[in-house]
Amino acid sequence: MIEQFHLLRPWWLLALIPLMAMLWLMTRQRFDSGSWRPVIDPKLLPHLLTPGEGGSRAWSQWLTGTVGMLSIIALAGPTWDKLPQPVFNTQAALVIALDLSRSMDVADIRPSRLVRARHKIADILHRRKEGQTALVVYAADAFTVTPLTDDVETILALLSSLSSDIMPAQGSRAGHALVLAFELFANSAVAQGDILLVSDGLDDNETSRIESELGRNPAYRLSVLAIGTRDGGPIPLKQGGFLKDSSGAIVIARLEENNLRQVAKAGNGAFAALSSDDRDINALVYAMAPRIIDQQAKLSDSNAELWREQGPWLILLLIPLVALTFRRGVLWLMPLYMLALPPDAQALEWDSIWKNQDQRAADLFEEDKFAPAAGLFADPAWKASSQYRAGEYEMALKQWQQLDSEAALYNRGNALAKLGRYPQAVEAYQHLLQRNPRHQDAIYNKQQIEELLQNQQSQQDQKNQESSDSQSPEQSDSDSAQANEDSDSGAGEQSSSDPSAGEDNPEQKARSEAGTDTEPQDPADSDPSSGGADPGGQEALANLDQQMSEQAAEQWLRKIPDDPGGLLRRKFLYQYRKRGGGETQEQTW
Repeated sequence: MIEQFHLLRPWWLLALIPLMAMLWLMTRQRFDSGSWRPVIDPKLLPHLLTPGEGGSRAWSQWLTGTVGMLSIIALAGPTWDKLPQPVFNTQAALVIALDLSRSMDVADIRPSRLVRARHKIADILHRRKEGQTALVVYAADAFTVTPLTDDVETILALLSSLSSDIMPAQGSRAGHALVLAFELFANSAVAQGDILLVSDGLDDNETSRIESELGRNPAYRLSVLAIGTRDGGPIPLKQGGFLKDSSGAIVIARLEENNLRQVAKAGNGAFAALSSDDRDINALVYAMAPRIIDQQAKLSDSNAELWREQGPWLILLLIPLVALTFRRGVLWLMPLYMLALPPDAQALEWDSIWKNQDQRAADLFEEDKFAPAAGLFADPAWKASSQYRAGEYEMALKQWQQLDSEAALYNRGNALAKLGRYPQAVEAYQHLLQRNPRHQDAIYNKQQIEELLQNQQSQQDQKNQESSDSQSPEQSDSDSAQANEDSDSGAGEQSSSDPSAGEDNPEQKARSEAGTDTEPQDPADSDPSSGGADPGGQEALANLDQQMSEQAAEQWLRKIPDDPGGLLRRKFLYQYRKRGGGETQEQTW
């Protein structure tokens, strides 16, 4: 430590020269005792001067010299300790390529190959301490779930939604996933990186293609995590049963270990078969450890020296000394001043010192404290999102109505749907689609609400039809009573011309045989306490239907943000169609 002591800014020591000159002048003034010595006899001078005046001047001189010396040394930058710094630049970019073909649904490894693969990927992500990670899935074609990012939590959140049924077409083309991984590396300017292939097998054509791609990109390593058993198992179908080939035989998907080992060797990576413990994870994480880049970067980094400056610590020693210089006795009054403070005198929170209002609101938003966050946010978009999460849909709608972005239009439709204003929600989605016709979420939500409105309209029409049918017997009975009254008054020709007057009405006869041929009671004239019809029954039924419809709509809206698998399915389908579809494969599993 002593041998490494030096000053970062030694030229500040030149300030000692004016400091010494000032101290010399103060000393001379003290010994001269002002202007009395030249005019007063030396024998009388001690009797004329005030006792203690010389000691006070000496104390002031000593204090000034100490403060000046510490200040100059602090400005010179004393140091003896180096700051820790990385000497080598590392690259730890990783692209995980997950097989989502039908064979990954085989349950030869419980609960299934895909579920176990997702768990292993999650373990690898938890073990990685640095670097960026991307996730790619493939079947007949390859798609990006997340690009290279430091946000591992996003990948972990999306893992559970990955299944074989979100892929637009089935197959097992790992070569497409490898090409997509190279594109992700190139887009992020990553010179070196690792690719982890999680699959249950490759055919010979894909093996040859992967070896060819690796030969053209030798800077990237390929490691393989094999999922499955050699005995294999049948491929279950979503609608029940098992997948069959063209001859009608049940397909048995087995682990193709040889080809997986071959591509791992060609990619200078590691091969690991799925294990019940962490042996496979340990082998892969060790093989995918960060690598040191070129020697030139190493030499340039080693020449840079950063030292931890110790001068600021001397400033702490100056605080009491400066206080004594400014006002005598201030240092001793500080404890009394602190005791006089009331216990609740702190006006600011600790976080408010380091974070602004929006930052504190963002922290509350991350903690799911949406109502307090809404009160702090100044940005109308964030305030509206917080109010929406807190269930204050009307207030959120007012905030979004002040904005004119696509996100505001989309969220405006969601808020209107939450409030049960379905026609207005459809209009909001329509305005968004006029601006961006390819907004998939708005298209989906608009279709769902339109179907909900159609269902409500059909239910209302059916209810009106049933109501009109229930009124028709009452009207027929009134007509029958009027006909009987006319026959009693001698209108025989009219009764003879009525076919129902000469023979029994089948419907009326059936009611008579059942003992229910009575005059129907008008619901408006009945007394609810007498056991008759409830005059508010129709209205109560309508309110119940409306509540059930609102609950169904609310449940549907809750599923929209909680179904990332559906969003990925539509995203992959759109990209697949845009590419013109993939090549046909003999084995689509």
